Amino acid sequence: MYKKGDKVIILDYNGKPLIPQVVGMVEDVYGPDRVRLIMPDGAGCLEFVDRFEKIDEETYAKYHDAIRERERELPVDLQLDIRKFASKHPRRRKDEIIKRFDQDKRYVSTINAYMGRVRMYGEDNINDRFRFEYKEALYGIVETRTFFHELDDSIVIPSLP
Repeated sequence: MYKKGDKVIILDYNGKPLIPQVVGMVEDVYGPDRVRLIMPDGAGCLEFVDRFEKIDEETYAKYHDAIRERERELPVDLQLDIRKFASKHPRRRKDEIIKRFDQDKRYVSTINAYMGRVRMYGEDNINDRFRFEYKEALYGIVETRTFFHELDDSIVIPSLP
């Protein structure tokens, strides 16, 4: 029987933990077969007790941190009209602005592709070359967003993980 505060891992239809692993905490018990779970994103859900199993605090913390890492906010493409943006900053050369904009788009797509693969296959199944490209894109996006932030304060500089 589950009680309030128990840490659990969600199972798939075969009774094995989902991959990537998802954990929750029992918020309320509604009977011998149903409980309400609090998920790492703060959402709650009603679940049957055969859909998860109890885990220890250490395992819960490990998977909870991994979920936080997977759910970290991804950068979005800059929505700029390059011609208008360049005309507002005549001291900067237009081709320099376009070059940085194209770099930024490439970095965003690399980061999003990497995070998508991590969600599908897990961090351990990503090859080293792609991991290197991801880290390079993280530093690159900070550089391009810093460039654009100097021209327009509304553009946010992302922080590195």
